[in-house]
Amino acid sequence: MNQAKVSVLVPVYGVERYIAQCAESLFLQTYEDIEYIFVDDCTPDDSIGVLNSVLERFPQRQQQVTILHHEQNKGLGAARLTALQAATGDYVMHVDSDDALPTDAVTMLIEKARATNSDITDGGYAMMCNGQLTKRYMPFEGSKTKFLKLLLCQNIVLSMVWARLYKRDLYTRYQIMPVPGIDYAEDLAIMPRLYFHASRSVVQAVVYHYRDDSAASFTNVTMKDKTKRSYLQANAQVFRFYEEHDPQGNFRYPLELGYISVLRMARRNQIPMKQVDEVCAFRPQHLSTRLVATVMGSSCPLGIASLLYRCVRKAYTSLSFEH
Repeated sequence: MNQAKVSVLVPVYGVERYIAQCAESLFLQTYEDIEYIFVDDCTPDDSIGVLNSVLERFPQRQQQVTILHHEQNKGLGAARLTALQAATGDYVMHVDSDDALPTDAVTMLIEKARATNSDITDGGYAMMCNGQLTKRYMPFEGSKTKFLKLLLCQNIVLSMVWARLYKRDLYTRYQIMPVPGIDYAEDLAIMPRLYFHASRSVVQAVVYHYRDDSAASFTNVTMKDKTKRSYLQANAQVFRFYEEHDPQGNFRYPLELGYISVLRMARRNQIPMKQVDEVCAFRPQHLSTRLVATVMGSSCPLGIASLLYRCVRKAYTSLSFEH
């Protein structure tokens, strides 16, 4: 079997403290046929200078590295799109520039992907805090249909773009691309749409080290007005996609549970329900989800509304899936 080329795509912004460790982990990969595409989204610090310093220590990788520069800051969604459009590999992998990879990550993922001919291959990840690896999370092992339903429910299985390997033509085949302007929850905007079309395999090993002590990380973003709108727009992308591509309603109930999760996030972050309605334009159809959505969008204490939501979601995930 001929070796497949892998494109590793890395957006760069405000990661001067972390990018050296990230780049070292990428250039030390045991897999050889990799192209590295870094996108400088007008970073205000010396991230690119640090990156170039690291690259000087890896002369064997220098011809494999491309650094693209945005003329103005465009945000994470646009940076991911720029990197993806420049990629020439058979497969692509997304890496955030404050994270890192185990040295055999690409090898493990590509071997599984090629053995199974999967469109997307999922791996596990470990939390990285103050230089130490802590809790580990393995990918969900089960049918793609069940996985996708759990993904649509939200907050059950991983929706991030990292810790996964993709066939590059999966994006182009279905014209599902990162969306400029959707910079918070940009993963959520794209993953449920990709998985609708994709075949899936898993590697039960850690292939990604996710930094949770970085101010730039997804979980440490403060929800300002622009962030709130990005979150709603990401969900709106998914709701519109499934209403168009799933007319039989095979995924309708978990999609409605995901909508209730949006309402809960809106209440937690003081997003007006009117704004949710304007951006998402979605309504549950099932009696149980209509009831929970009504309670979640009302003045009922959030703790009580959340308890009702969790009970309905647990009942669905426990009893409703086909085995």
